[in-house]
Amino acid sequence: MKKLLIIITTFMVMSSCATTNQAKLSRIEARKDKKLAEQASVKQAVESKRYIIKLERLYFTHGGMADLIPTANYIIIDGDNAIINTAYLGRQYSSIWPVIAINMKGKSKNYSLTNNPSKGTYIIKMDVLNGKTNSFDVNLSIGESGLCHVSVSSLMIDWVNYSGHIVPIEPKKDGPDPKSVVI
Repeated sequence: MKKLLIIITTFMVMSSCATTNQAKLSRIEARKDKKLAEQASVKQAVESKRYIIKLERLYFTHGGMADLIPTANYIIIDGDNAIINTAYLGRQYSSIWPVIAINMKGKSKNYSLTNNPSKGTYIIKMDVLNGKTNSFDVNLSIGESGLCHVSVSSLMIDWVNYSGHIVPIEPKKDGPDPKSVVI
């Protein structure tokens, strides 16, 4: 009887170990699939020029950093349209009023995208113009995982560096104009 009990107990322990390994392998596969889907989403967003960069940190010119609120500090690229809304702390030129933020809606010009598959990064350089008065040089380095580093400069301010992550903008869906729908 003892031998039967030992055999049954051994069989139960071995079957529970096999189930745990299968569950662990399925979790690993799910993580890999999720990572590949995120990388494909980032690639599609960068190549279609439809994304939001939520900025999380501001890096000072001479060292140090400040945490930012990503919902209030962002760069939106939607085709040729660009919106920059970020905090600024640094040197300024030709202005008697202090520059504490960059808030601009304009057009992206000279947009150049370089893909570096060996490093898994996209390098984007562009000029964001608001009419003829304001102009910002924006350099983006976006990793396949969605992490990015941003450098912004202008004639009125010094270089400022940020880090954050990219959020793809969903493609436009064909359908009725929301303004024309009667409720």
